[in-house]
Amino acid sequence: MPETYTIRSACADDEALIKAFIHAEHLDPFNVHWQNFLVAEEAGRLIGIGQVKPYRSGRELGSLAVVVDRRQSGVGGAIIRALIERERGPLLLFCLSFREAYYARFGFQRCGLRDLPGEFKWKYALGTVFTRLLGRRLIVMKRPNSLRVA
Repeated sequence: MPETYTIRSACADDEALIKAFIHAEHLDPFNVHWQNFLVAEEAGRLIGIGQVKPYRSGRELGSLAVVVDRRQSGVGGAIIRALIERERGPLLLFCLSFREAYYARFGFQRCGLRDLPGEFKWKYALGTVFTRLLGRRLIVMKRPNSLRVA
C-alpha cells in the first residue's frame, strides 16, 4: 500500500494539536517545544508526532504518538526513522518495557542507570516511581549514531 502521508517539520500552527496528542496519550509533558517535532500529515490531518528533546547532557527521542486509526501502519516507524536521520550523536529514549522489541528494530538497546548522563538519571528515577505506581515498568534505551536505520 503506498504511503498517503508526508513527514514534515512542525510549524507554530501545529502546537495546539501536538499538546493535545501528548495530553491524550499521557506522554511526558516537559520540554515540549513544537520546533523540535516532526509530524505525519495525511489529507490535512495530523496523524502522528515525534520529537528529539535536547538536554545539556544529551538528546532524547520522545513524544511519539500516532492516531488510533493509523496505528500499525508504519507511521510511527517513519517518524522515528526521519528523526534518527537528522541526528549526529547518540539518542536515548524512555519507554515502557513491553515496547523494547519495537525500539530495538531501530537500533536502540536497553541500558542501565550507570549508562545515563546527568539529568537523564533524575528523569529515569522519577519516571520509574510514577510508572510503578501504575503497575508498569519503565526502561531506558540508547542508540549510538553509528548504526544505520532499519
